[in-house]
Amino acid sequence: MFQSDIDGLIRRQQSGWTLEQAFYRSPEIYQLEFQQVLSPQWLYVEHESELPEPGDFLTYEIGEESIIIVRGFDQQLRAFFNVCRHRGSQICLKKNGNIRRFVCPYHAWAYDLDGKLISARHMADDFDHSQHGLHRCQVEVLEGLIFISLASQGNAEFDQIRRNLLPYLKPHGLAQTKVAHREVYPTNANWKLAVENFRECYHCLPSHPQYSQVNDYVRAGERGSKAYEAMTKQFAEVARSKGRKAGMEHFPLPIQPHQVWRLPIQEGYRTLTRDGSPAGPLLGEFEEYDGAETATFIGALSYLYVTNDHATTFRFTPKTPEFTEVMVSWLVREDAKEGVDYDLEHLKWMWDVTTIQDTKIINDNQKGVNSSRYSPGRYSEHELSTANFVAWYLWRLSGPTDTECPIREARFFYEKMS
Repeated sequence: MFQSDIDGLIRRQQSGWTLEQAFYRSPEIYQLEFQQVLSPQWLYVEHESELPEPGDFLTYEIGEESIIIVRGFDQQLRAFFNVCRHRGSQICLKKNGNIRRFVCPYHAWAYDLDGKLISARHMADDFDHSQHGLHRCQVEVLEGLIFISLASQGNAEFDQIRRNLLPYLKPHGLAQTKVAHREVYPTNANWKLAVENFRECYHCLPSHPQYSQVNDYVRAGERGSKAYEAMTKQFAEVARSKGRKAGMEHFPLPIQPHQVWRLPIQEGYRTLTRDGSPAGPLLGEFEEYDGAETATFIGALSYLYVTNDHATTFRFTPKTPEFTEVMVSWLVREDAKEGVDYDLEHLKWMWDVTTIQDTKIINDNQKGVNSSRYSPGRYSEHELSTANFVAWYLWRLSGPTDTECPIREARFFYEKMS
């Protein structure tokens, strides 16, 4: 497929409709979207509690890239492309570990934890070690959450993302949490189908009975609910009286639009568990439960949900045009002990059962999209966030442009209630 073919596909997309089949299957489009859409993004990788000691490292693979994230002897996190500066071999062949220096297994070139080349055997006298350090990858930390950007030049948008999200996240003390459990959900579908599903709750009532049981906004959004509307207003008044955020905000940054909200979940439920009972010790500054959830979509591939006593992160990693790795991690307070302070099955119940259901939904969606009879369908009013994602995606895929991204104002459902 040539660029002119892709440009033609983009131009003929109908606003408010799903994408044509090629966008979910074409290897050429898959390569282009890494360049235009995903590489400039800040991508969530892991919680920094997984790298507590100097020399601790992990690798993260996305597309054709492998990134090393390491804690230096000065306690700072750094990230490097996993490519030797000699002949390009990967240096780290393990997913994680602890190391004092990086040694390429091919010809034994060695690098310190700052990425500097410290040993290169049998090179000419005029060889300049200082010009052959590892290529750096941008890395940032937000409340303990590690993000990278594959962009070759500076990406200043993270400072704005931090300013926008910190007032919502700071009370939860996420920097003082740890990973209690992580689960990988292999998804046999294009990454955009996973994202489209994740950004709408049009499917929640028929497909997620457990999720709908815990989150009252699902039924309220379907049928309207004066009771839930009153609950959200009362919650907002109490939260603001304590200097905390409530409600929903959308931030339309060109490279990485993101949104965040803090809203109540269900009358009588303290947290996101089967019966609403506590999942672990309270986080951050909270001294009691307020029965609410803070959630944020940080661009296309990174998602976070936080209650008073635990957090859940979602990391979507495209692997091929029709395969996506979905990794879910559950975070608890850093001093919490399994079997004493929390029960793992109780902790992970809601998002585990929901993600298993979503995986099947998304896999079946890809199978249908692959059919010769597939054609784009129109989004409902309850899929506005998904329609906006697709509009933004096409805008980014088309390359540099002077036009603004053609999205509609996203409002939370309760603002539409009569």
